[in-house]
Amino acid sequence: MFEALANRSSPSRSVLDELALLVEDMQQGNQNALESLYDATVGKLYALASAILRHAEDAEEVVCATYAQAWESASSYDAQRGSVLGWLLTICRSRALDQLRKRRVRIESQDGAAIDQAVSHIAAPEDLLSLMQQTSRVRAALATLTVERRQLVSLAFLSDLSHHEIATHTGIPLGTVKSHLRRALLQLREHLESLP
Repeated sequence: MFEALANRSSPSRSVLDELALLVEDMQQGNQNALESLYDATVGKLYALASAILRHAEDAEEVVCATYAQAWESASSYDAQRGSVLGWLLTICRSRALDQLRKRRVRIESQDGAAIDQAVSHIAAPEDLLSLMQQTSRVRAALATLTVERRQLVSLAFLSDLSHHEIATHTGIPLGTVKSHLRRALLQLREHLESLP
């Protein structure tokens, strides 16, 4: 697969040979050879990392790590197993997939921590009982409202609509919406305050 990607632009045989010579020079500790290899191949490696990660900074980090690994493992490069570009693309792909896995683990652990934190706030049975009692009191108070006022309260507080948006949505005049909501809230407060 990487050979196909490496050969897609059909580099001449001499370019491939030059890349192999650069790796041989890297095996001898020639840092200039690494710079030349970078210049000749960075575009393809960056394109691959970007396609996998879809994040510029992560792709740049992966490409840098790829060349660092290529420098450290230049002596293990075997021309019989594939081209230099194929070798670099394989390293880059592996590192990009590792980065992608790390990103997913980070996101999952953050989500898990948020869930744990939310559960810890309502973990005690007394808290759950209190929450259920408060909810049932609010439901009982809402039940005392007319259907129209209950709908308006729902639109205002559950759907987060403005008075103007409620008037548009229901066809009720704006002044009437405001009046009904004000009376509904007073009625709810009175009912909730009257409860033990």
